[in-house]
Amino acid sequence: CIFYTTFGGIRAVIWTDTLQFGSMIVALCVVMTIGTLQMGGIINIFELADAGGRLIWFNMDPDPSLRSSFWLVSLGLTSMWVSNIGVTPECVQRFLTVPDLSSAKKAVWIFGVGHIIVKLCSVYNGLLIFSKYHDCDPVHSGLVQKNDQIFPYFVLEVAQKIPGLPGMFVVGFFSAALSSMSTLMNTLSGTIYDDFVKPHFSFSERTASNVIKTMVVTIGVICLLLVFVVEKLGSVFSLAISVSGVTSGTLLGIFFLGMFSPYINAKGAFWGAIISLGSMCFIAAGAQLEILDGNLKYPSLPLHYDGCDGFNSTGTANSTFYIDAAGHDNSAVPWVFRLGFMYYSLLGTIIAVLAGTVISYATGGQQKPISDRLLTPWVRSWYKSVRSVDDYEYKQPPQQMQVLLAVKDPAKIHK
Repeated sequence: CIFYTTFGGIRAVIWTDTLQFGSMIVALCVVMTIGTLQMGGIINIFELADAGGRLIWFNMDPDPSLRSSFWLVSLGLTSMWVSNIGVTPECVQRFLTVPDLSSAKKAVWIFGVGHIIVKLCSVYNGLLIFSKYHDCDPVHSGLVQKNDQIFPYFVLEVAQKIPGLPGMFVVGFFSAALSSMSTLMNTLSGTIYDDFVKPHFSFSERTASNVIKTMVVTIGVICLLLVFVVEKLGSVFSLAISVSGVTSGTLLGIFFLGMFSPYINAKGAFWGAIISLGSMCFIAAGAQLEILDGNLKYPSLPLHYDGCDGFNSTGTANSTFYIDAAGHDNSAVPWVFRLGFMYYSLLGTIIAVLAGTVISYATGGQQKPISDRLLTPWVRSWYKSVRSVDDYEYKQPPQQMQVLLAVKDPAKIHK
């Protein structure tokens, strides 16, 4: 991954991501098909899931400290995905590689439909795994150590008699990880070079190329080292959402400030971002420390073990299931650390917008008129201080995007 990102640039990243996505989908579909056949069909899977309390369509509890609810998913994750798709460099970089705006819109639609399909497949795989182990939880029985290990264990059990299928799953599993890693390395290297290196140093084309390649390798090595840290921090899912929410909320807040008001100045945007990022880092880090110390726990749904080998059938009916962290009291944990991790992005956005607005107005606001093209069409008619499109002279796209698209050919950086 580090090799082809370093020497192939954006073209290599996009092509390998496409191939890796295909491998991931094939592996996912094959596992779903074989697992469904072994479990007696879709109807049986849903019946077992319903009996086990897994088909919870709408949990309308407004408590923000829950791990999952309708509001957490619909509000919190919506904010995160608006940021991920609309303003993050890794997505915008890809939209800029297509020839025109129409193609970019098509790419967004294709991405949206594909993402929904992949998510539905992931949810179905979860129901499939539960139906397989509905009477013997692998973690409780000692077959695996963490919940994150259940899916690979399930694949090995389902595919143990089918030659090549475990290998296909490994290919799909690593493809999903490598596609995200290559995107991250390519985007960060170009952004760091353009924002922090290029303004202070005048490099030749060859030197610029070597600097960017060195950054890619460095970022890749850091990512590899962080693997040993992540495995100590609990659930990969909650950790990934938490980390993404910390940065995506701040980034979305900055764009909202610029899109919805012509009075936001540089000081307001800068300090709004700093306050938002600092606040969310404090909340996310505090929550992770409470989880590591065992102070913050979330109760699981009922997990049965009456079907495990060695189960004592003379036990009472109440002894055939347990609820992880049942009865644990989180009240001793500060409320801010108990906030559901899916809300991090939304909270970060709100903090950035409020802080940026207050600081902008306190420091005099934006003094120069701006073009109406910099504002969302929804609010253009509200402001009279903005210039019309015809009165504004537009320049070439920011140099940053040229850097991102020219990692393979640094000569383009200086054009």
